[in-house]
Amino acid sequence: MKKKYKILWVDDQHDDIEMTQFIVEAEGEGLILEGYASFEQAFEILEKNLKSFDAILLDGMFFEKKGQVAGTEDESGIGMAIAKINELKSKKVFPWFVLSGKDQFTKGKNSILAANKVRCFDKTNPNDVVVLFGEIKRESDNQLDTQIRHKYEKVFETCTQKYIGEGVQRPLLQILKSLNEPSDSFDDELYFTQIRIILESLFRAANKIGLLHDDCLQGGKVNLSESSLFLSGDPTKHLGVICSRRHFSRIVAESVKSIIFITGAASHTVDPEIKNNINLAEYRTVINTPYLLYSLTFQLMDILIWFKKYADENPNKEKNKSFWLPIEEKPGDWQKGSVINLNNLKGFAFFKPNIGVSNTIIPPLIVSGNHLENKDRVSVIIEQYEDTTTKETKTRVKQLKKIK
Repeated sequence: MKKKYKILWVDDQHDDIEMTQFIVEAEGEGLILEGYASFEQAFEILEKNLKSFDAILLDGMFFEKKGQVAGTEDESGIGMAIAKINELKSKKVFPWFVLSGKDQFTKGKNSILAANKVRCFDKTNPNDVVVLFGEIKRESDNQLDTQIRHKYEKVFETCTQKYIGEGVQRPLLQILKSLNEPSDSFDDELYFTQIRIILESLFRAANKIGLLHDDCLQGGKVNLSESSLFLSGDPTKHLGVICSRRHFSRIVAESVKSIIFITGAASHTVDPEIKNNINLAEYRTVINTPYLLYSLTFQLMDILIWFKKYADENPNKEKNKSFWLPIEEKPGDWQKGSVINLNNLKGFAFFKPNIGVSNTIIPPLIVSGNHLENKDRVSVIIEQYEDTTTKETKTRVKQLKKIK
């Protein structure tokens, strides 16, 4: 697979029809050009997405401000661009290049380029363009961010505006960079919170294409636990909705639950009782390594790859929303299903609903009283109760009728 490089391209003529061939040739070399006409617009985008770009390509003359019209371009734009690139070095060092078809850049000695010891590639010379493409790739390959993105290309294909957004690249890159030099000194709260934010971004993306119910996002916030239940095809605990189609596979569902549970120790929005159950501080007194963080990160990376594939295969928002249903199995409501996993030794069995995938235990007295067998079709009422040992709220079959 050809490596891909994302290039910030500043050229007032970037969207002219005459540039089509240049863009196609660049893409053939794996260079994805994101073009802007002005310094102001291009570097506004760059500063918001520093980790998303591999290199910068500048025309000799372009607009300084948004909204300028043809004929007002001059050399002030490139001067400001070079100054900003130097200013950004404390955050990220970008390889940058100049491409122009104007004589004052390609044939004469330009003072701006001379001061920065940079050559200008000739836009009208096919050989120069070939050399330029090679230089961009070579210089970009020296960047650690680029190396990581290429190493985990499938993951970062999901971290784009088409899927979960480019903003998630920065924390993910930081974690993957630290893999090169693991340290005992790291901030659990910072990185675990970032992992939760990436998962939230995935859930928001799922909602945009109708995979996730609107009720799982309330007041602009994502309810991680309810979202996980909904995409797993399980009844949500408090929202009263269910998805009749299970989107998460079993392994993906368990990975998501694990991430939500463990990273909850770093979240200020998680119930204090849950945080006490996690007890990360106690864990750290025994095992003070970054490996738990890395294991969660790699679980998350698998989930990201899964999501891109699943989203591509299920792009129809209205069809996806057609699987949204109100929960029929609220406590006190009769629901239909079948008997499974009868345990003859201990006497209990499980109720499998026709809608949803969450099975509910059938107590021994109800099993024996109704002479139940596996595959019996039944209608039940489910109740919630508090487990006296764990103090957790659980569900069980309260009443049962056989369906003839």
